[in-house]
Amino acid sequence: MPPTLDLRNIKLEEAENEVARFLRLWMGKHLFTYFVVGDNETLAALVIKVITDQGLEYKTGMPGYPGKIRAVTI
Repeated sequence: MPPTLDLRNIKLEEAENEVARFLRLWMGKHLFTYFVVGDNETLAALVIKVITDQGLEYKTGMPGYPGKIRAVTI
């Protein structure tokens, strides 16, 4: 199972650092990592910003994965 970080109970102020730390931890080790953001559009935008700042690709709106963002970490 790909590494998944559930951000729904993390304060928005802490989310950016948590996402960056999680990406550093798993880059090069797994093809994908997932971020659970629920229906929080502000949180989703923050996660996407961190992912793109790292030069990584992402996908949202995947069938069967509502409220998740998938980052390509390889």
